[in-house]
Amino acid sequence: MARAKTAWGIDIGQCALKALKLVDYGAGEDPQVDAFEIIEHAQNLSDPEADRDQLIRQSLSELLLRHNMSGSRVALAMPGQSSFTRFFKPPPVEVKELPRLIQFEARQQIPFPIDEVIWRWQVFQEFDSPELEVGIFAMKRLDVTEAVSHLDAAGVAVDLVQISPLALYNFMIYDGQVSQKDATLLVNIGADTTDLVVADSGRTWTRTIQIGGNNFTEALSKSFKLSFGKAETLKRTAATSKYARQVFQVMRPVFADFVQEIQRSIGYYITLHRESKFVKLLGLGNGFRLPGLQKFLEQNLNIPVVRIDNYKKLTPTSGGNVPQFNEGVLSFATTYGLAIQLLRPVPVSTNLLPEDIARRRLWVRKIPWFGATAAVVLLALTCPAYRSYVDRKALGDPRQMDAVQEITRDMESLRAEFDRLKNDGLTERREIDKYIGLQGYRNTLPSIQAFVARTIRRVTAMGGGPDVQQMLADYVDAPNFDARKAVRDAIRQIPRSDRRGIYVWRIDCRYVSNVNAVGAAAALAAATTAPASAAPQGGGGFVVTLTASTPLREDKAIAMTGDLEDAGEQTIQDQDLSSLSLVKFEKDQLAVAIKDIMPAGIPIGGSYITQDPFLPEETVSQDMYFVVSWVLALTDDGLTEPDESVQAPEAAN
Repeated sequence: MARAKTAWGIDIGQCALKALKLVDYGAGEDPQVDAFEIIEHAQNLSDPEADRDQLIRQSLSELLLRHNMSGSRVALAMPGQSSFTRFFKPPPVEVKELPRLIQFEARQQIPFPIDEVIWRWQVFQEFDSPELEVGIFAMKRLDVTEAVSHLDAAGVAVDLVQISPLALYNFMIYDGQVSQKDATLLVNIGADTTDLVVADSGRTWTRTIQIGGNNFTEALSKSFKLSFGKAETLKRTAATSKYARQVFQVMRPVFADFVQEIQRSIGYYITLHRESKFVKLLGLGNGFRLPGLQKFLEQNLNIPVVRIDNYKKLTPTSGGNVPQFNEGVLSFATTYGLAIQLLRPVPVSTNLLPEDIARRRLWVRKIPWFGATAAVVLLALTCPAYRSYVDRKALGDPRQMDAVQEITRDMESLRAEFDRLKNDGLTERREIDKYIGLQGYRNTLPSIQAFVARTIRRVTAMGGGPDVQQMLADYVDAPNFDARKAVRDAIRQIPRSDRRGIYVWRIDCRYVSNVNAVGAAAALAAATTAPASAAPQGGGGFVVTLTASTPLREDKAIAMTGDLEDAGEQTIQDQDLSSLSLVKFEKDQLAVAIKDIMPAGIPIGGSYITQDPFLPEETVSQDMYFVVSWVLALTDDGLTEPDESVQAPEAAN
C-alpha cells in the first residue's frame, strides 16, 4: 500500500495566520484533517504602526512550537489584491503555437516589466464547448520572495505558492460546492478585502474588492465613538447584543456598498459570458457571521446565499478536535485549496514559487546524499590499507610468508587444472543453453496483456454505479439476439457521461534497458528494439502505453485515470503475472475532449471513427481522451526460480 502523504496549507491574513494539515491515505479515500490552527497576530498587519515582518514571524514561531512540519509539503497563499489576473480567449491556433501566443499576450497585458514578475498560465475549457479560455496569473517577484522568506527564516521549505482566489476555486471544485450546469459565486470576506470567485462550467473568473470586515468595525467605531478593539468586540457579539438593531443600522451603508460591488462584478462577468446564469452564492470568512448579512444579500441579489458550515469531502481524523474545527470552517477554505493541490489533481495547477528558490531547495535536499557518498568513498579507500596492516600483523614471523606463498602456488596450480576440466564439453553446454534460452520470456507479453485488461476491468468496476464494462462482457457472452438486445437497451438507459467505461484505441509496448529512468517519457525516448533476453539482470523492462477514451466528463475522467495507478499496483499484487513488477506510473495526457484534438474522429485501422461502434446512434466527440503509461520491470526470464537475494528494481523517486 502506498505511504500516506501529508501537506500543510498556510494563509497569512491581516488579522490571523490560518494553517491546515491534510493527510492523504490514497486507495480511493478522501483526505483527512490531521491538524489545524488559527493564530491571531498580536497586532493587525494593516495597522500603520505595525512591524509586519516581526508579527508574521511571531505567529509562525507559535505555529512551529505546536506542530512539526518536517516530512510534509507546504503551500503558501498570496493575497488576491497583490496579484494580477487576466482572462482572454485565444484565436483558433495549433496546440504547439498556444504557448508562444500566451507569451505575447502576457507581455502586452502585465503592467510591469516581465523580468520583475513571476507569471503562470492555465487553460480553461467550458464543458461541451470547443472554445478555450486562458488565465494569466502574475505577482511581483519581490512580493513572492518576501512572503517565502518568512517561512525560510522559520526553517520551513515552501513547495507551492498560489494566489488565494485560485486556491478557493480549487476548493470549490474538489469539495463539490459548485453547480454542475450554471455559475456559482463564492464570496470570501477577509479583514481588509473580499475575494470573489466564479466557477462556471469548467472556467473561472476572480476579482478582489476593497471592502472587508474592518470596514464594518470602523463604521461602528465612528458611530458609537469606540476604540477599534471595542468596536470589533461589539461587531462579533452583535447577534446576541441588546443593541443588535442599532448595530445593524450603523453597518447598513457598508452592506449597501458591499452589495453594489458584488452586483457590479456579476454584471461585468455576464457581459463577458451572456449565456451564464448565477444560481448560488457561497459565503466564507468570519464576516459572514455578521447578523443580517446573509438575508441582506439574498434580498438584494436575488440569488440563494449559502453559508458554508461544513465541507463535503473533508473531516478531522479520529481524535481530532471536531467542534473547534467546525467553528473555524469559514476560515479554512483557502488552506484547504492549497493543501489539496499538493495531494490531488485540481483544475488550477499553477505554482508561483520562483525558479531559483525551487532549484536551491533541490540542491539543499541533495546535500546529505553528497555527504554520505563522500563518506562511503573515504571508507572504501581506507579499508584496503587497514586490511593489509591487519594481515601483516597477524603473520608475525616473516618466515610464515614463505609458507603462505607455497600454499598460494599450489592453489593456482589446482585452479588451472579445474579450469581445463571445466572447459571440456563447453561447446555442447553452450548449445544446450541456447535451446533452453529460446523458451525465455515466453509468458511476458501475455502477462502484459493480462495486466492491462485486469487493471482496466478493476478501475471500471470502482465507480459504484452500473458496471458498463461488465454489461459489455455480458453482451459478448449473450446466448441469442434477444439477450444481446436487452443488454444494449440497458446501456442506452445510462447517460453517456455517467458510463464508467474505457475504450481502448491502442496499446504500445516498448522494451527499455533501464526501467529506473527519470520517467516513462524519458524511458520511451531511450527505448531500443533489443530482444528481452538481452536485458541486464534486474534492469530491463517494458513501457506499456495505453491510448484510450472514456465517456465520463473531465473531472470524473481525471479521477478515473488517477485510479489506474492504484489499480495497477493491486493487479500486480493480486494476480500471478509472470516475471513482472510495477516500477512507476505516469499520466501523459489527461481528459481532453476528442473533438478538440481529433475533429475528423478517432484514427483506428486506417479510418476515422466518429460514432460509438457499439451504439452507432451516439457520437464519441464529447468523450475524454487520455494517455497513461506503466513501467513494468522484468524480474526473471521465466525459466528459473528467481534468486531471493536479488530484488526487483525499485521505483525512482
